[in-house]
Amino acid sequence: MTNLLIVDDTDVDLMLMEGLLSAPGFTIVTAGDGYQALEKISEWSIDLILTDLQMPRMDGLELVREVRKKFSDIPVILTTGKGSENIAEEALLAGATTYIPKNKLSDMLESTVKEVLDLLSTGPTSDGLFDQSFGSRFQFELKPDSSLIPKLVSLCQRMLHTFTQLNRIDRLRIAIAVDQAVQNSFYRGNLEIPADQKIDLRDLSMIELIEERLADEKYASRRVSVSFDINHRRFAIRIEDDGPGFDSSSAGTWDEPANRGTVLMHSFMDTVKYNQKGNVVKMRFVFDKSVVDAEPVRNGAKVATLTCLSTEKVYPLDIPKLVIGSREGCHIKLKSDQVSAMHCTVTLISNKWSLVVLTQRGVTKLNHSTVMSATLTAGDIVTIGDFEFAFDA
Repeated sequence: MTNLLIVDDTDVDLMLMEGLLSAPGFTIVTAGDGYQALEKISEWSIDLILTDLQMPRMDGLELVREVRKKFSDIPVILTTGKGSENIAEEALLAGATTYIPKNKLSDMLESTVKEVLDLLSTGPTSDGLFDQSFGSRFQFELKPDSSLIPKLVSLCQRMLHTFTQLNRIDRLRIAIAVDQAVQNSFYRGNLEIPADQKIDLRDLSMIELIEERLADEKYASRRVSVSFDINHRRFAIRIEDDGPGFDSSSAGTWDEPANRGTVLMHSFMDTVKYNQKGNVVKMRFVFDKSVVDAEPVRNGAKVATLTCLSTEKVYPLDIPKLVIGSREGCHIKLKSDQVSAMHCTVTLISNKWSLVVLTQRGVTKLNHSTVMSATLTAGDIVTIGDFEFAFDA
């Protein structure tokens, strides 16, 4: 029996989600806010949490943080309404597993819950041989067979379990990023299924479209090439399809629902980079954050900087995602009682730098106004605790 906890302060949405998930093998538990949710988690053996973001008393972001601290093995799925993109982005960075737009619940809820539970059920196995290795590298050329995708993702999870100390939710988040990237290459890249068409393998018309494409030699001859290597410090993967590519300039932004997969990839991985054509994506996750191990932002081009106004120290933003905080492993380490261990990130998305705050302490400001996330422009003053930085693009 799988116990699902649904957290929402709106009775109509609770009833809708209960109805969509009512099936043999599921027990539905409900709560009206984060505080009630934590009480239910203590009373029940919860397997998965589905939570709204905007709620009284304790909202979804705070709930994600509390779950990560106290119940780190429980995955959390967000339901996002219009206008909650910023808090959703913070919740994904804080440890949520995936998200579903509220206006897509009827179409996506059941399949998303199943995907997460299926990925969790592919538990780690070990024959003892890989445990004696310092690292592994794999290369695949996948024929047009979608059944190979979960097998590849399962292998990634096994390697993550073998070579890292990540808990199962962090392994799950990386697996979701890999799964989204390979599915994009297979369906959107090679089969050229438009971004505005949802890939739902329960939909007869979608199945017919896929079968039609696979019967056409133009599509059937295409392959997805995947290579990944992993060691105790980092996981890196390269995925290439034979399709025409796509415009990756908006990949990772919340502008369109079709960007959901790339939003998850950017949220869960340290770096995500596309080639100019858009048919190759490289992703990397660094386990040892004390080592800056990422590709440069731009080859030979000027990078953005943060200049501390009190010390005049210049911090080059020469990798696509930098962590700022008081922890030893942060890329920019600050000494202050107001700066938390992992305080915020400065991330390059679609050639724009974004500041995302990972703490609710209210000591992060942009041009002297408190923010939780914002796009940076040249001349901005970023205040983090006791420190002021001038941003220069």
